[in-house]
Amino acid sequence: MEYTISRATAADVEGIFRLTSTMAADQLMLARSKYKIATMLPSFFVARTADGAVLACGSCSVLWTDLAEICALAVVKKYQGRGIGAALVKALIEEARRLKIPKLVTLTYQVKFFQNLGFTVIDKDAFPRKVWRECLECPKLEACDETALFLDL
Repeated sequence: MEYTISRATAADVEGIFRLTSTMAADQLMLARSKYKIATMLPSFFVARTADGAVLACGSCSVLWTDLAEICALAVVKKYQGRGIGAALVKALIEEARRLKIPKLVTLTYQVKFFQNLGFTVIDKDAFPRKVWRECLECPKLEACDETALFLDL
């Protein structure tokens, strides 16, 4: 499968919305409206086919001057396991480095995937700024079952 990874554009909002909505319906991530995706657009990268179809998406969302979060990471189900997600995370890590943000965090159910990319498990309470952002919108706030992982750049 040939694809390219690049910054998302306004033309990608619909594809990101469809992909993340599918994952949210399976309770694998927080649902985001098209409005939320559009406001986060500068932080999104996508993997897309030559004809522009979104195969995967992910965001490097700045939480503070020393911390960013990899969030909204999703790969179309039939393309999972082909390295697209890993390539996208590597692009998001490079974006954090470009922004000179020294630490990355992610909350996920895909622990082994992120560990294979150098992340380590850490206590969620180590990131209070994260909790005050999107976590407040999450229906699982009081019973979060995701694992926090950390990467020191």
